[in-house]
Amino acid sequence: MSILLFLKSLFLAPQREFNTGDRVNHVRGGSVRRTDGYVVAQTAAGVLVEWPRGGSSLLPNAELSQIG
Repeated sequence: MSILLFLKSLFLAPQREFNTGDRVNHVRGGSVRRTDGYVVAQTAAGVLVEWPRGGSSLLPNAELSQIG
């Protein structure tokens, strides 16, 4: 059983932790959906991002890339 868990762990991507105030882009399917957002908070449900135009949104960690 431990061999199966080890093999499974090789394919799991670590969840990225974002700090409040980090600048991020929203990337989905290889294309940038929104740019230059600021991280407001991070919860178990995802990351709350404030966008310069269009309010805020709660997104999964995997769909965000940090700027700089």
